Amino acid sequence: MIEMDNFIKNGIINSYDLMVGEKTMDEIVEKAKLPIFFIPPDETYDNEDLDTMIEYFISTEEYEKCATLTKLKTNNE
Repeated sequence: MIEMDNFIKNGIINSYDLMVGEKTMDEIVEKAKLPIFFIPPDETYDNEDLDTMIEYFISTEEYEKCATLTKLKTNNE
């Protein structure tokens, strides 16, 4: 179960970093042997995806990331 949690965590963080421009695809690939993404980089995200990411960042008390994702959600409507 811990491995699955890390898999999900890394996927959400990598997707977030790429979506908001904190890291490039090259930086993410360089960091990990097998880059994992919650939302594949070539796919568009919807509000349900953003809600899932927001829930994750609420659980980790990263509220600035929640605010950023909420702005993306508002722009996505």
